[in-house]
Amino acid sequence: MLDHNSQSKPISGLHVAELAHLAGVTPATVRYYSRIGLLSPQRDAENGYRCFSLADQHRVSFIRRAQSLGLTIGDIKTIFQSIDQGDVPCHQVRELVERRLKSVKRQLEELKATRARITHALSTWEDMADETPAHGELCPLIDRVDTDDVVTQSRAEKRATRKRRRPSDRGGAAGLAVAHC
Repeated sequence: MLDHNSQSKPISGLHVAELAHLAGVTPATVRYYSRIGLLSPQRDAENGYRCFSLADQHRVSFIRRAQSLGLTIGDIKTIFQSIDQGDVPCHQVRELVERRLKSVKRQLEELKATRARITHALSTWEDMADETPAHGELCPLIDRVDTDDVVTQSRAEKRATRKRRRPSDRGGAAGLAVAHC
């Protein structure tokens, strides 16, 4: 019997559970990646089982690393298509990760605004007693809290922070060129 962890395993000899174990994922993940086309296993002629290669193990590891950088399954499919066509995907990967960084920054700003609204609401509620809703109210706590001021204040703080930044904070000379457009 062959050692499943050795390199002597036939190229197409890893079954789902073996690949999952070697790659540090679940068998369901391996099957999912196969189903959506990220992996293309051969079929064992004797029993019809999926058989994966060590190259598939590398692909699974690549998928996990790419996901840790915020890339989506769709992004990874696009990268694999480029690779399978013989293209070098590095420029494409940079663009995808830069786009993802911009998205994460937007999400962080939204979360900061949400945190400010929550903090404001909790602070306001400290002095409010739990009471029966008045006519037309659903919950006095939410119905009476003013979150518009918090959102406006948060946007004003964001603008003030941008104005305080020096040109060197925006990327040196490149930042100056952008600032004068």
